[in-house]
Amino acid sequence: MQTPFNKQIFLWLFLLAGLFLNAQEKRKDSVNIRIDSVKEKKQDIFDYEHSRKFADYLYKTGQYDYAIEEYQRTVFINPGDNQAKYNLVDANLKKKDYLSAQNYFLRFFPVFDTLDTPYQKLYIKIFVFQNDYADAMRYLKKSSLDSVHKQTWILGLTVLSRQWDEALKYYNAHPDNPDPVYHQFGSAVQRRLEKHNKSPLLAAGLSTVVPGLGKVYTKNYGDALMAFLFTGLNVWQAWRGFSKNGVKSVRGWIFAGIGTSFYLGNIFGSAKAAKRYNKKLDDQATDEVKAVFQYNF
Repeated sequence: MQTPFNKQIFLWLFLLAGLFLNAQEKRKDSVNIRIDSVKEKKQDIFDYEHSRKFADYLYKTGQYDYAIEEYQRTVFINPGDNQAKYNLVDANLKKKDYLSAQNYFLRFFPVFDTLDTPYQKLYIKIFVFQNDYADAMRYLKKSSLDSVHKQTWILGLTVLSRQWDEALKYYNAHPDNPDPVYHQFGSAVQRRLEKHNKSPLLAAGLSTVVPGLGKVYTKNYGDALMAFLFTGLNVWQAWRGFSKNGVKSVRGWIFAGIGTSFYLGNIFGSAKAAKRYNKKLDDQATDEVKAVFQYNF
């Protein structure tokens, strides 16, 4: 027979057991909720929103290879995201993979005439950085750019094509263009034309008369001095040989052959030096214009 004391102990034990089981059940539910939350987070990092944000971060920080991968995922999830497509093309352009940039562009935006202006400009830039100025000009003329900026781009492409006289003529034909970049291009043209080209024929002729003089004309003073000294030294050695032993002088013929070869090479080299001089002037002007295309358009 149970006493009242034993009944109280039994009730307390029963109550404690119930509290313990309830606590365990709550702990289990809490653990399950945490597990479900972790699983949900793991799934969410690959959804459209997270992929797009991560792609934008990679793109803005210049990690273009990784950005391209993320934008590919973003476009696959949401084919209607034209900005992601634009950034994917531009990321390839910025990493100088021009062929991939063009292929992606044609896949995403096949009809040029229906595109908004920023997308048309992007496509024209692809041609510019592939040095395909004829196609760049063709698309530019049928683009929807306003007349002011279209004039600027036409002038820039004419400069990049190294048509200096035509570029100056075009620049002077639109003096009221308010775009400062237009006048920057015009200044580049004027500076280029102020620096006169060197004539390859004249450079070769000068070196024919005096070895190294053509190199002086093209401002290659170190090469000019070497050409004069080396040619003169061989001629002197050949003269000494012939003076001592006549036409049978082996030494005379050896130095005469070396001197003649170097003399003729110097004539040819002077003509090439003039062409290099002209190309350097062209490169300085066109590099400035191409940099403007890259950073301002």
